[in-house]
Amino acid sequence: MGKRKAAQVKFASEVQERQIEVEDEEREESQYGNEAQDRRDENHEDEEEQLENGFDEEDEEEDDEDSTSGTGGSSTQRPTKKQKKQLTAQDIQVARETAELFKSNIFKLQIDELMKELRIKESHIHKIEKALHRLHDLISKIPPIQKLTLQQAEGHFNSKKVVIPFPDPKPTKLNYTFSYLQPEDVSLVGSFGLKTGISQPHGSTIDVAITMPRELFQPKDYLNYRALYKRAFYMAYLADHLIPLSKKNNLPIKISHHFLNDDILCPVLRLESISTDNPEDLTFHKTKFSINLIISFPFGIFDNKKLLPDKNCIRVQADTEELPPTPLYNATILSMTSFDYYLKYLYTTKKSTEAFKDACILGRLWLKQRGFGSSINEGGFGHFEFAILMSALLNGGGLNGNKILLHGFSSYQLFKGVIKYLATMDLSSGYLSFSSLIGENITSKYDSAGFNVPTIFDKNIKLNILWKMTQSTYQNLQDQAQESLHLLNDVVKDRFDSILLQNSNFDHMKYDIVLNLSIPTDLQDSFGPLEKISFISFDNFVKNKIYVILKRALGERITSLVIKSEKVSNLFPISKRKPTNSSNNYIIGVKLNPEECDKLVTRGPNNDEQELGLKFRAFWGSKASLRRFKVGTIQHCVVWTPKDNEPLVLSIVKFALDLHLHPEISQHLTTEITSFTDKLPLPLLPSSSNQVSASTTSFTSLRTSFENMNKIITNLNLPLGVKSISAASTGLRFSSLLQPVPFAVSNPDFWNDVVLTFETSTRWPDEISALEKTKTAFLLKINELLNNDTTYKSFITKDDSIPFNENITLLNVLTPEGYGFRIRVLTERDEVLYLRAVANSEKQKALMQDVYLKFNQKYIGAVKHTRTVTQLAHHFQFYSSTVRLFKLWLDSQLLLQHFTDELIELIALKPFVDPAPYSVPHSLENGFLQILNFLANWNWKEESLILDLVKSSVTTEDEKLNDKLTVQAYRIIEQNFEKIRSTDPSGIKTQFFVASKDDPSGILWSNQLALPISSRLTALTRAAIQLIKKDGLSDSTIDLIFTPALKDYDFAINVKSVNLTSSSGILPPNTFKNLITPLTSFPNDISTKYDLIQAYVDELNKKYGNSIIFSSKKFTGVGEGDSNVVAGIFVPMALNKKKFRVNIGVNSKPVEDSSGELVINKEAIYNQMTLLGGDLVQSIKIRK
Repeated sequence: MGKRKAAQVKFASEVQERQIEVEDEEREESQYGNEAQDRRDENHEDEEEQLENGFDEEDEEEDDEDSTSGTGGSSTQRPTKKQKKQLTAQDIQVARETAELFKSNIFKLQIDELMKELRIKESHIHKIEKALHRLHDLISKIPPIQKLTLQQAEGHFNSKKVVIPFPDPKPTKLNYTFSYLQPEDVSLVGSFGLKTGISQPHGSTIDVAITMPRELFQPKDYLNYRALYKRAFYMAYLADHLIPLSKKNNLPIKISHHFLNDDILCPVLRLESISTDNPEDLTFHKTKFSINLIISFPFGIFDNKKLLPDKNCIRVQADTEELPPTPLYNATILSMTSFDYYLKYLYTTKKSTEAFKDACILGRLWLKQRGFGSSINEGGFGHFEFAILMSALLNGGGLNGNKILLHGFSSYQLFKGVIKYLATMDLSSGYLSFSSLIGENITSKYDSAGFNVPTIFDKNIKLNILWKMTQSTYQNLQDQAQESLHLLNDVVKDRFDSILLQNSNFDHMKYDIVLNLSIPTDLQDSFGPLEKISFISFDNFVKNKIYVILKRALGERITSLVIKSEKVSNLFPISKRKPTNSSNNYIIGVKLNPEECDKLVTRGPNNDEQELGLKFRAFWGSKASLRRFKVGTIQHCVVWTPKDNEPLVLSIVKFALDLHLHPEISQHLTTEITSFTDKLPLPLLPSSSNQVSASTTSFTSLRTSFENMNKIITNLNLPLGVKSISAASTGLRFSSLLQPVPFAVSNPDFWNDVVLTFETSTRWPDEISALEKTKTAFLLKINELLNNDTTYKSFITKDDSIPFNENITLLNVLTPEGYGFRIRVLTERDEVLYLRAVANSEKQKALMQDVYLKFNQKYIGAVKHTRTVTQLAHHFQFYSSTVRLFKLWLDSQLLLQHFTDELIELIALKPFVDPAPYSVPHSLENGFLQILNFLANWNWKEESLILDLVKSSVTTEDEKLNDKLTVQAYRIIEQNFEKIRSTDPSGIKTQFFVASKDDPSGILWSNQLALPISSRLTALTRAAIQLIKKDGLSDSTIDLIFTPALKDYDFAINVKSVNLTSSSGILPPNTFKNLITPLTSFPNDISTKYDLIQAYVDELNKKYGNSIIFSSKKFTGVGEGDSNVVAGIFVPMALNKKKFRVNIGVNSKPVEDSSGELVINKEAIYNQMTLLGGDLVQSIKIRK
């Protein structure tokens, strides 16, 4: 990753230099370029329009003519001067063409570099080609054998070495014989044959198709597994002879079986190289290649019309008059006849389309990063299907057969065209038909009347290319395509990494809820003969049944549902007929619809719709009931009751599966989503026990109290009218760790900051200290009026949050509802005076800039931030609970106190406003893990975090209504980052650059961070993500993530536990509902309920802050036993030897055998800290 990032930085600088040179040259040689550029602009506009709307044949010809004439015009106007040191006009046009042909110069360079990185080494290709030639020679030496009966065929092999891999049902009595003759053809197929293979860390597979001779088949062998049984014998005979031949001819290989693309009807031979010490042996293990020997049928051997998806080709005894179709079986037979045929078809397309190969590689990488592949368990859409779709779209694909892609497109345009087609055209309700007949230019057409199964239909072969896909996997593919299309259309940010380089296949970040289901063995009883011929495998049958049940049960509550088998290797030895390590475990991934998922009523048909009503009651059973709604309609419905912290969707899933799949199967259903929810502390309120994790009821109560106070203060009789009172606290923007609870004064977020502004006046003093005293006078007047004329209680306190300004006062207000507000005053003169101080400072400019930043944070930035976050918290239902859990995790790792709340909240917004490469989270688990994943992979030394804080990702056409960041605004922010990194490349002073429209500087909330803290956050998130990906999510894993790692600190002070749970507004764990006693009044002295540990840490920071970084939990009341710890790490600079001087600032001692040098005295400092803490300190554990 580091090399790639360095390369990208290099690309960017090269592009910028290139563009600067081009712009300079344009000014000097504009007479040569203008006319040609106008023509190219016209052509480019036509090309973009055609990419959007599709093409006609005539349009393509016109484009060819226009581009030819344009090229001709440019070549006649080639300049003859200034050719030594400057670019020619032709170079300028090439640069322009690059910008037109690709999304941007940087994207083109990234694709070019990516192709270099993915290219397979020539030495590896040479080595594997040698092995393939030798393998071909071995196959040609295998002797024929003919007309063996079933018993003779099975007896021909030593069962301890080779067994015929007959598919189920295994044959017992047959009236035909088995033979082996020399193959009709042996040919390379797949991506290696097409030369679209890529280098992969875990290795690649080369497919070799061995075509059985035609004389081995009869016309009706496509029926009842006959062709597959003959194929199985042919493969076993081949393997049996390859074992001795490979040893004899110095090709050491290990031969095993595996199912091609998870299709149990299509076992193939897997050949892997064995490392030996013999120099004469031809080994290729270092290439990480393996070889698949695929036994295929001759092309056209069977009547393709008999193998259409709606035909039955497996005859079984059944009670029904008509047997169901066998689409999977039919597709397997047809695909076995067409391996070599489709290679030729794709090769023809590759020859006619120069960028086809690179576009296929881009598609392959895009699919791989999202977990898609040609195998059934990977969705059934891989490199082959992508390439076939692209070939079809080069011959049409629109509703009227109009072309979607042109042969002259670049790899980027071809790739984007296919992604757009997948995103916008429904190949399930409709279908795409094309012809793979080589030499005949038959138009591909889209038909909106489909078969309700994903379909790309080859009219020549009569094969549905998407036969391995289901409704579930196709919906998942379409969702991914839509998200990627949105990224491809983003003109502001560089999305190359998100589209092609970042892996987005981790289930717990890909889906909102992930369920693990174990299927009981007695469910096999429902897999009868008719189900077997329809679904072929029990695995396919179960996945389909679960999908049908849950899709019906959840309806509009979800947007996507994926069911897949737990990963189990389908490799098995050639001495076995089939693998024995099958798994009955399934993973169910659900994406939620936030607007519907938590509704307590599932509505059905009206009472007068009898047939639909019967179906509804049959599905929901005893849960179904009739209800009259407010609008007067009587409807069938199901009413749900929320359970303890369990998502409503999970309750519905359990009920539906118990009712329709297997009784009590919900006991075999596990998920970790409730483990994250249980981590969040519940508020000490009577309603908390029935509260869902995303509930914001208590925040709404605080907001109501704030609005009441706002009205009262606004109506007070003051010398100057109140213009506004603006919220500026975590509680008022739905993001405080603890939910606001009345009278909970031990909560560190009890006091809610608000900013009061008066009406404009010219009489405000023009000097900061005088201005602060005037503001204090106003606050004293408000204090007097509130205490005398209202039920509010208030008092004045000093504020030292802004350095060098000791005259700031705050008005602390206690409302009758039980909440606390801290009012500070802002006038129109404040910012002017602070900026004037910055301008007038000479030697102390940096110091005064920090002072201004502090002022901006408290008075201006916090108000803007609160306004923005409040809007987004309303829009993104799970943002509030997600940011609260993130703060809880930071506090558990003793890091929360080092970060401003605003910085944490902005980082937590990243998955919601810019979730790429994943989607917007709609669950607590998904959002939290996406935050950790982003921080684990964020290279903040080289990358800025620029957030577009808008609700919708859809661009509004009206620029005035569109709040999204413009290219210009984004570029200005990036320049700010580049300016900071030019003076601080290692991020010693500024680590996190987090910018938005509210804060283009990017450092308003992160300027006080220390490098060790930022680095520790990155290290902890990486460790957490690695642990989750390695060991999976479980209660023990989650507990470990929330356990502080104290071994990395120089010392840890164990402090006495203080019971602050109830006074912080936290519901004590394991409390019965009838024993909840909410707080009803303020204590006589509020300060008695403050957390002494925080006061202790503040004192330590004042005394040793320059030498030691202290860390402790900010929220002592959260967690078991109200325990806390104060950990510290010495600043490396403080440990260095120093020359003796007066006021050295820290307890030091002379260095032995050194004249006049001092070193920090750790032992004395430990004693002083113990003395300072008094009875609060229990012990100090020092790292050796």
